Amino acid sequence: MKHVLHPVFWTAPLVLLASACSQQSEPSSAPQAMEGESVAADAAGSARSEAAAGEQPPGIDANVAPGVAFQYAYTYSLAEARISAIQERHATLCGSLGVTHCRVTGLRFNKARDGNVDAMMAFKINPAMALRFAKDATDAVSAAEGRLETSQVLGEDAGAQIVGGDRNSAGIKAELAKIDAQLKIPGLSKDVRSRLVDQAGELRAQLRALEGDRNAKVESLATTPMIFDYEASDAVLGFDRGSPVQQGLSAGSASFGALLTILATFIGVAGPWALLGAAIWWIVRRLRAKKPVVEGSSSSI
Repeated sequence: MKHVLHPVFWTAPLVLLASACSQQSEPSSAPQAMEGESVAADAAGSARSEAAAGEQPPGIDANVAPGVAFQYAYTYSLAEARISAIQERHATLCGSLGVTHCRVTGLRFNKARDGNVDAMMAFKINPAMALRFAKDATDAVSAAEGRLETSQVLGEDAGAQIVGGDRNSAGIKAELAKIDAQLKIPGLSKDVRSRLVDQAGELRAQLRALEGDRNAKVESLATTPMIFDYEASDAVLGFDRGSPVQQGLSAGSASFGALLTILATFIGVAGPWALLGAAIWWIVRRLRAKKPVVEGSSSSI
């Protein structure tokens, strides 16, 4: 007699095997979800960094712009109570680079009686570190809930100007050599000698000017000037200057100013003519008022 296994005995292992597989698949899905969230967070952070980088001047490598002297100018806006602390932070960033690479060349902090703060800092920075320093300074302002309002970078081909100045200096030195040789000729008249001495003096003055300009160009290549201006952020009812409330108030103020301008122009143009018309009307009215009296007096005679 053959024994047939009940269906329960061969279906139970299959159920256990399926449950085990499902338990193994669940842990693997969790890392995938976490990985997806991490990718989304990285994408959001990348978007924020790209937006912040869009406010910065272009990062030009010194290797592709040899002989170009750069100048940087930034304007930051933040709460008045934090301007002094940000200036200290920027000075600390400069000090961390070392005095040979960065030094503060100017400072202004002026708090007026009405509470307004006027502040500025100027730096001389190693050209290779200038752009990175500016980005770190902007990050410090952003961390203090401030923002970069304006940014400007100017580049000047100082190397080409130095070469051109050296060429002009060589020509002037050659002319001076000729004049010195002529002055050594014996028997020169007083007028000729005086004229040559005057020419030599003018050429030497030009040479000194060229040398001073060359020194300035060399200095501009060795250090990059950078200026930070700090201004108090405008706030109305807790909104900064970029809020719709502030923009609406600014538009209303501009519209009201335009209305006052139109009214003042109209009064300035039409006012004299209106006064003249009023004076003529008054004179005519007075003449008409006197005319019956004159006629009555003549009839009585």
